[in-house]
Amino acid sequence: MMIRERALKALVLVASILALTMVLAACASDDDPTPTPTMAPDTQAPAATPTPSDTGDDAAPAPTPTAMMMEEKSRYGGIANFSTRADPPRGWDPMRSGSISVLMPAGSIFGMGNMIRQCPDDGTAVCPGVATEWSKNADGTSWTFTLRDDVYWHDGVKLTAADVKFWLELAVFGVTVGENSRRPVSWNFARWVESVEAPNDVTVVINLSSAVFDFDQLLAVDNQIIAHPRHLMQPEIDAGNVNVSPLDIGLVALGPFYLEEYRPGSVAKMRRFDQYYKTDEDGNQLPYLDGIDFYITPDPSGMDTAFRTGRLDATARGSGFQLTPEREAAILSTLGTERVTILEMAQSSFWALAFNTLREGPLQDVRVRQAVHLWLDRPELVQVTFGGFGKMTGMFDPDTAWANPGLMETGGWNPATKDADRQQAKALLAEAGYPDGFDAEFMCRRLWGFVCEPLVGQLEDLGISIDLQLVDDATRAARTLEGSYDMVMSGPTLALPSQYGSITSSAGTSATADPKHNDAKVDDFFVQLAGAGSVEERIEIAREMERYIAVEQAYGAWLYTENTHTVVREYVKGIQVPIDNYRRNLDFATVWLDK
Repeated sequence: MMIRERALKALVLVASILALTMVLAACASDDDPTPTPTMAPDTQAPAATPTPSDTGDDAAPAPTPTAMMMEEKSRYGGIANFSTRADPPRGWDPMRSGSISVLMPAGSIFGMGNMIRQCPDDGTAVCPGVATEWSKNADGTSWTFTLRDDVYWHDGVKLTAADVKFWLELAVFGVTVGENSRRPVSWNFARWVESVEAPNDVTVVINLSSAVFDFDQLLAVDNQIIAHPRHLMQPEIDAGNVNVSPLDIGLVALGPFYLEEYRPGSVAKMRRFDQYYKTDEDGNQLPYLDGIDFYITPDPSGMDTAFRTGRLDATARGSGFQLTPEREAAILSTLGTERVTILEMAQSSFWALAFNTLREGPLQDVRVRQAVHLWLDRPELVQVTFGGFGKMTGMFDPDTAWANPGLMETGGWNPATKDADRQQAKALLAEAGYPDGFDAEFMCRRLWGFVCEPLVGQLEDLGISIDLQLVDDATRAARTLEGSYDMVMSGPTLALPSQYGSITSSAGTSATADPKHNDAKVDDFFVQLAGAGSVEERIEIAREMERYIAVEQAYGAWLYTENTHTVVREYVKGIQVPIDNYRRNLDFATVWLDK
């Protein structure tokens, strides 16, 4: 029986989302070496349906247009021109990067989610992906999924349970061949998986190490994507190429579009996959578009110019590229409200200044960490960083049930008490032995310089001399594992309290966590969340966790979330706008052009 529980979950989760989660540790390098141009392999998206002898599996039937499809044929056709902010890093691999730089173009190739996914209109609920139904056993330690039998890879090979088992085991356990090893992912569901079974072609059983009653929600996060075809990747892995990426095998995937051409630094061209398994609510074959050309536009001002002059149909999502009030006003002034549509997507990332308490220095003292928390002027940061397109948060959106009621009226967040908070911050520093401040290394992802620089000014006003180190994502990932920083900017995107596990757990539990500590109590919160049998229990645990991590121990100074504004031409229809997180609904299967 399919697990939905939409009503109650929607009431309590409303606005925060994921990822990936995609947690920052999985955030990938937008500064990777320049990839080589890629053309679709000859076997991809064949003009004629492959025969069983071509693929070794049952071939996909050609789609048959329905009467409704003929009536709605005006929705079909056309090539949309969208912007994406950078070349997808790390071989386009969602196991290695939850960055929007991967997801914006690649969501159309991979599709969103896996066996299950977040519902397009409600990210707090779970909807089918390539599975039709799923259930758990009585004690929550085993979950069974039934797959569709009409899902095909872009080269015509049929998806089976063995493929999903391969993907899950690669993600959860990694792989070692000789001296070559591939690390497991840091996705939050992975820590609980003990084994995976595929008893037949359409059944997958996931056995857990302990009860996890919200495992379906942890698994359904949209950026946890099946993008690793067993029939193409297993031979590479067996030959020792354990880090083979989706790009290495031609981006053969399961989504509504296939890759026709990729020119790094220029464009990625996706074209309609006629054997895609999804239809719209009237039974019409998806996708509607003939294709999407994603133009790589690393400069926001250049992107805005291309949109205003008609070369782009939609602007990019992602920090630094979503519209500021000034840029939005300029576009509306040029084109008018009748020619464009502004898309508003809240809750992109929960930004925090994370502290390393394992490195010898002042931040090992909780009084110093609390002083920083109290000192920072969050409303000013929202204004300077995002032009006001944002709001203060703790670990959770204050408008959801996860958050502690009234937290935004307490020290550090409340603008009305800022003078008193800053006096207390100075007193705490003096009490800790640092009346004149101290020196600190602040590591920041290069793409986030505009976020980190305003923080530097405020920290230096407190007396902390900051060495701001802007690094590429490969360096950030390596230094996070090493713990070679005093402070680091953290910006996870998540939907559930459990998803903080890989981001805030102890260093012994999660080497990819941004705040560094060895606090077993933090780890225990995630054990409690996994074993909680009801949403109400999880709410109480989440609130206690927020008070302990963000206030009492101040392992980070939680700041704000940004609101995402992007713009599309008025003729771009059918975009499923994710009100909770801009990293969702990126398959664009329902998009059509009214022109």
